[in-house]
Amino acid sequence: MAQLIEHLPILRSLWVVWFFVLFLLMLWFVLRPSKKSYYESQADIPLRDEPGHAHASPGERPARGPR
Repeated sequence: MAQLIEHLPILRSLWVVWFFVLFLLMLWFVLRPSKKSYYESQADIPLRDEPGHAHASPGERPARGPR
């Protein structure tokens, strides 16, 4: 246990570096140019009109289709 306590500052530093590397990998994965068209198509989902849902009353929730 004493050895672990001695190495605690180094382990904390490595932990921070590890999370920084993970963060950079996530950014690279999401922001790569080949995924641009995919994310653009996903961004307009809330703006798409669905047939049958346009005439719902203000307090009425639209019925969900089969899943």
